[in-house]
Amino acid sequence: MEKNILMKKVYLVLLLAILALSQSVLAATPAPTKIEQYDITAEKITDQVYVLSVAWSKTSFINSAIIVDDKGVLLITAQMSPVAPSLEAKIKELTGKPVTHVFNMATDTFHFHANQYFKDRGAQLIAHKALKYTQASTEILFDDNFSMKFGDEVLTARHTLAHNSAQTIVYLENSNVMLLGDAFRTNKLVYTGYHGVKGHLDGFKQAYDMANDKTLIVSGHKDLRLFSQREELKQAGETLSNFARLVGEKHRAGMSVADMTADPELLKAVAIYPIYRDKPELIKYNIIQLVELEFRPTYAINNKDLQAYEGQYKTSDGEFIKVSVSNGLLFVMQEGKFKFALSPLSPEKFDLKGRTDSSHMLFHFSPNGEVTGISPKMAKDSYYEKLISAEIHKKIQ
Repeated sequence: MEKNILMKKVYLVLLLAILALSQSVLAATPAPTKIEQYDITAEKITDQVYVLSVAWSKTSFINSAIIVDDKGVLLITAQMSPVAPSLEAKIKELTGKPVTHVFNMATDTFHFHANQYFKDRGAQLIAHKALKYTQASTEILFDDNFSMKFGDEVLTARHTLAHNSAQTIVYLENSNVMLLGDAFRTNKLVYTGYHGVKGHLDGFKQAYDMANDKTLIVSGHKDLRLFSQREELKQAGETLSNFARLVGEKHRAGMSVADMTADPELLKAVAIYPIYRDKPELIKYNIIQLVELEFRPTYAINNKDLQAYEGQYKTSDGEFIKVSVSNGLLFVMQEGKFKFALSPLSPEKFDLKGRTDSSHMLFHFSPNGEVTGISPKMAKDSYYEKLISAEIHKKIQ
């Protein structure tokens, strides 16, 4: 009898120990990651082509497009990584097929952020060569022109000098759909990129010439509407050109950015965009960008002298950056990290063209005037301060 009671006590102690251990293991086990669901709408253009809009936030709707063939789907604009599972599920719902190709049309993060997600699932990545200077996962890189047949559709891409370094016009020939990313917005002026107003207007003209009166034009964001027409490109170009001209005149006359922000003539010049009627203060960003890109005095260096800066530069820990001349501009770049156009303020100091913070590059010279190194000076607490070493990069060739 006593033996049975003793055994029961031993069993009870063991059971309590097992329960305690189980609870500690459960407490130490992380909860499964919750996959956030995103609302996605789809517009069917043909049996092969859809345009998708992802509700990234309450006010931001990012556009993608898909082309369907017998074996899979080509996705244009990968979206942000958190969106990828919802986007993949929506594509499966519409087509029953996997994403086999991803096309990135610009260096805006939303175009490529989910690249790795789709690559891990077997998709092939296609983009302009400038994308290799971002943190995007890349595979097939093209130069100025690209074309491929996917199912019965033909995708044609043309690189432009508008908006950012990898900006391309994507035209789906058989469905007559054109995607422009954020080089075109229906509700506001766009950031022109370091090639300035002229580069952006050239991009508008390229798109206008490729399109026809029935082309469905899709911006990077679904703002006022999903589809636009060819004439809207012409109108957007004329608005940008006139606005830039007025900003230049007022800047040269000594008007401050604050005064220009409230200037009735400037607000009237962008009257096609309702956002500036509701929030006129938003125009300040465009004014600052234009003054920085178009009207700020620079130090004159001819193309031949710029070539003296070209070469490979290396830090003591083996980090390389490259400096080269293209389209009359000096560029500094590092694969997987960054590419900046430079604007000379002196032979030694170059601003990052188009940026409005204090970031700049300092070049170092030998006593006989040869370029010997470069020091990146990125704005404090900026994204690039952590990404780019401030150490002197010594010129090695």
